[in-house]
Amino acid sequence: MTAAELVDSWGLGWNLGNSLDVPEGETEWGNPEVSASLLEGVAAAGFDVVRIPVTWSLHTGPGPDYLIDEAWLSRVAQVVDYVQQANMSAIINVHHDGADELEGVEWLTLNDVDGNITTQNNQAVEARFVRIWTQIAQYFADYDGGLLFESMNEIHDGYDAPDPQYYSIINHLNQIFVDLVRTSGGHNAERHLVVPGYNTNIDYTVAGFEAPVDVAPDHLILSVHFYDPYTFTIEGSTMTWGAQSPGTDTWGQEDYVVEQFDKLRATFVDAGLPMIVGEYGTSHLAGYEDYRRYYMEYVTKVISDRGIVPIYWDNGGTQSGGDNFGLLSRVDGSVAFPTVLDAMVRATTSSYALSDVALPAP
Repeated sequence: MTAAELVDSWGLGWNLGNSLDVPEGETEWGNPEVSASLLEGVAAAGFDVVRIPVTWSLHTGPGPDYLIDEAWLSRVAQVVDYVQQANMSAIINVHHDGADELEGVEWLTLNDVDGNITTQNNQAVEARFVRIWTQIAQYFADYDGGLLFESMNEIHDGYDAPDPQYYSIINHLNQIFVDLVRTSGGHNAERHLVVPGYNTNIDYTVAGFEAPVDVAPDHLILSVHFYDPYTFTIEGSTMTWGAQSPGTDTWGQEDYVVEQFDKLRATFVDAGLPMIVGEYGTSHLAGYEDYRRYYMEYVTKVISDRGIVPIYWDNGGTQSGGDNFGLLSRVDGSVAFPTVLDAMVRATTSSYALSDVALPAP
């Protein structure tokens, strides 16, 4: 199966956020331990693929070997097993190891401690990157094609236009990742691999991403993330969304969404590189639920109609306010916001025009 065929077999994806990516341990950010019943609930809700963000740094020994704790590898494998037993594909990555300003956690950096791009820092990062991914690839080598590897998460230096050297660093690390996985034994020779552009940003990916050379043809997938406008999706400081809605941002509305994903389709998908949106979503804001439904249906449909798979960022938070992206209960896998989920499923399974997406109730 090619990467394009695999992506085409998926409808919706779901992120197991704020669990195995929590640096100190999976329950330290408020979610319970991941259970098989949770993943059974995810499958029953209509998801086909689960992205499992994983942070490795506090589970590794010192350099130069950076040995990963066997217990941590085993726990990650157990969660992958839960996903596969629920008949979904799984994606594991290197997540907050490249996080922004997580002291004592971040090592996958573009700059040294003084904020400079240096050969020494690049070499140190590359050496650790190779050690970490070599261990992961070898541990999971016998897993079948239902497990995918993703090289890294949102590696960036701020949110402004990047130094062009950053593009080269990310592209180089992606190439290293592909090369070492392909030579690490087992099913890794033909495993589907996910690679991002700089900061998983759409514009910067279009500007600077170069697909790695891969000895396994048609087995790469490109990932971007989408949280625009962030004042609505992440902060919750803007309560409504849509050009016809009151109090919206001056950017990031319907026309912007279409423009961004048309750009991705023309640049990558139409050129034969399949894509996922590895993270997207918006927070629950009490009293404004229909704006969340409208955003999720509209954005999901734009993504899906362009042959790209949307993978929802669920961090387990179901309270009202910014950064509460939960759709499912982490206790039993039940759906916490069925109206939103139904809209997302409808967007990926039904044929209708964007103009037919119902506007938020006034």
